[in-house]
Amino acid sequence: MAPGNLVKWDDPKVEPNVDGESELIQQVCDTINKVQAHLTSAQNFSAHRHGFRGTHVKTQAIVKGSMTVKEGLPTHLAQGLFSNAGKTYPLAIRYANEPSFLQDDRAPGPRGCGMKVFGVEGAFLDEAGNKTKTQDFTFNNAPLLELTDLPKTVEIFKLRERNFSDPDGLKAEINKREDKDLQFAPAGLPNHHFMAYTMYSQSAYRYGEYVAKYAMFPTEKLQQALAEKAKINEGSDPEQHSLWLREYFNEHDAEFDFRVQLCQDINEQSVEDCSKPWDEEKYPFETVAKITLTKGQDVFEARRRAFWDDHMKLNVWYGLEAHRPLGSVNRLRKQVYKASVAKRAAINAVEVGLISSIDNIP
Repeated sequence: MAPGNLVKWDDPKVEPNVDGESELIQQVCDTINKVQAHLTSAQNFSAHRHGFRGTHVKTQAIVKGSMTVKEGLPTHLAQGLFSNAGKTYPLAIRYANEPSFLQDDRAPGPRGCGMKVFGVEGAFLDEAGNKTKTQDFTFNNAPLLELTDLPKTVEIFKLRERNFSDPDGLKAEINKREDKDLQFAPAGLPNHHFMAYTMYSQSAYRYGEYVAKYAMFPTEKLQQALAEKAKINEGSDPEQHSLWLREYFNEHDAEFDFRVQLCQDINEQSVEDCSKPWDEEKYPFETVAKITLTKGQDVFEARRRAFWDDHMKLNVWYGLEAHRPLGSVNRLRKQVYKASVAKRAAINAVEVGLISSIDNIP
């Protein structure tokens, strides 16, 4: 690929203006906080007397490992974190179900993970990064995000909050929408072992001078085989994912290629509309690093789980300027994650902070 064919991150077409952006973001923050703390309906605090995240509530595993940057990368791929050929970074990943409630694992739907990479050097997006030296990434097991953009996110989050305890009501309202097929799409995602999922960033990020989406592809044959051998059905345990992950890491390592998909044509590869995945055949993912998650760790151990759930925070805006989040969905994340963290800390009367070493995690 010739770098001259790549879209620059500061091209005006990459991030178009969104009318009323600040007001729309505040509406989502208010809606998320309502789901977290509502006292008069069967929402999370009312049901559990505990403060959870706004989304990705159900922790399935917290796994430690490393990321090693591939050697010999061409200049346009050797950007930011990935410019240090051969360097190995410690990392930790939290795997979770996506919904805003404690979902039964037998119910299909999006699965996600948040990754924190340690020992990072470079120019950070804020002063906190200069202290922690970390880079955060988030992923889901689908290349598209049905929320699409900021205005549609407001609509969908209000709809979900309004029907938090009424799944049939939620389905009925979605059925009336023109984009109902898109909104129902997550329910059709495969419900199998986490280690067999390809995980996608869904939204786009600065990649040095360019624009990219990220993905984690499982590379071990054992992991890939779990897509067929470890499927959840009605007879599975409601906690099947955490049971499987705990069992898996007792005996096996897991390996993933960390790949980037560079933007070559902004007209075909929209940054603003996250409901349209970029064509992987025309614009292929390219490997820039190897992730290894090591066996012999208890990935659902109580202290580790409680520490991440109640005392840690993760945000795609914690990291390098070279990996600046792009698009209105990511600008929303910057504020809504902060609002979610603040509400969670207040409800639980705990300090939720940033960490600078993987050893801070039990």
